[in-house]
Amino acid sequence: MTERKDRPRVLFVGAFPPPGAAIYGGAVTACSVLLGSSLPSRVALTLVDSTQISQPPPGLGKRLWLAILRCLTYVRLFERERPDAVLLFMAAGASVAEKGAMAWYAKLRGVPALISPRGGPVIDDCRASRFARAWTRIAFRGGATILCQGEAWREFAVNEMGFEVEATRIVTNAIATEQLLEIGRRRTYDADIVNLLFVGWLDREKGIAEFLDAVRTLSATRKFVVTLVGEGNMTTEAQRFIECHDLGQHITLRGWRQDGELLAEYRSADVFVLPSWSEGLPNAMLEAMSTGLPVVVSAVGNIPDAVDDDMTGLLVPPRDVDALQTALARVIDDADLRRRIGSAAQMVAADRFAVEPVVDALVAAIHETIERFDQPNRQSVSARN
Repeated sequence: MTERKDRPRVLFVGAFPPPGAAIYGGAVTACSVLLGSSLPSRVALTLVDSTQISQPPPGLGKRLWLAILRCLTYVRLFERERPDAVLLFMAAGASVAEKGAMAWYAKLRGVPALISPRGGPVIDDCRASRFARAWTRIAFRGGATILCQGEAWREFAVNEMGFEVEATRIVTNAIATEQLLEIGRRRTYDADIVNLLFVGWLDREKGIAEFLDAVRTLSATRKFVVTLVGEGNMTTEAQRFIECHDLGQHITLRGWRQDGELLAEYRSADVFVLPSWSEGLPNAMLEAMSTGLPVVVSAVGNIPDAVDDDMTGLLVPPRDVDALQTALARVIDDADLRRRIGSAAQMVAADRFAVEPVVDALVAAIHETIERFDQPNRQSVSARN
C-alpha cells in the first residue's frame, strides 16, 4: 500500500513513436517533454503508443485494424501490470471512441481513468452533431477525471458532458522548457525585415489559406518574410499559391523540423502566427510564447485562457482574413508592440507552462483520482466490518 501511495502505477496511453520515426504533432511534443521531466521518477509508467502513423491518416480499414491492435496491447499490459490508474491522451474523431473504450475497460476492472482531451475539434463536433455529442458523452463517462487544458474545456466537461466540477482538474501543457525560455531571454525585437513563423500541420483547418491570402495582400505594401514549418493537406496547394502569386521571395516552406532545427526557427523568427479554425491549447503557440515571440492567433478553444488580447498576443476571429491582415500589419510595423507583447508572453509561459509545475499538477491529479475512486470501496469495507 505504501508503494502505491508514494509511486502509483500508471498505464499511460499517448504519443510515443519509436526513435527516428518521422511522426510529428502536439501530442508527440507533450509526451516527449513529460518523459524528460520528473514524472517517470514520481509515477511508475507503462507506455502504450497510440500515435497516428501518417498525415493524412491511412484508410478506414487500416485505421480500424491498428485501433484493434492498440486495444489488445492495452488490455494485455493492463492485466499484466494491474495499474493504479490509467492516463489517456485523447484527440478528436475516432480517438474519442478508442480512448473511451479504454477508459470503460479500466472502470469495469476497478481502476480509475484520467482522460486528457488534446484537441478543440472534439468540442466543435459535439456542438455540430447530436450523434457526436451522444457518443462522446458515453466515451467520457468511462473516465473518473477529466484533465482540462483550460477553463473552456472545464466548462465543456461540466456543462455538456455532465461531470462534477470535483471530477475535473486544470492541467495545462508542460511546454516551457529551459531551452525555449533561454531563447526568449536573448530575444531582440528590432528586425528590419520581420520573419512571420508558422509551425504545425499545413492543413486547411489551421487557417493556412487565410494566412496566405493575408500575406499576398500585405506583400504589396510591406517588407517581411514568412516561414512555414510543417506539412499537411494544404502543402501542395500552398506551393501552387506561392508560385501563382509570385510570392517565392516572401514565403519559404521548410517541411518538418526537429529538435535543434526547430529551436533555430524560433530563434530567427520575429512573430508567430497560428490562425486555426479550432484548437485545444496548441503546443507550438506555447513554445513560441516561451521564446518571447509575439503571437497572432485565433480566439478559439483554450487559446483565450492563455493569451490576453493586446497584452500577451493578438487574438483574431477564425476564418477572418481582414482581421488577420490587420493584426499582421500591426506587428510588422511596430517593433515596440512586438517587444511589449512578446516579453509579456514569455512571462506568462514561464509562470503557467513551465514543465515541473505542470508535472506537479498532473501528479496531484493522479493521486487525488486514485483516492477519490477508492473511497467508496473503503467505505463499503468499513460498513461490513
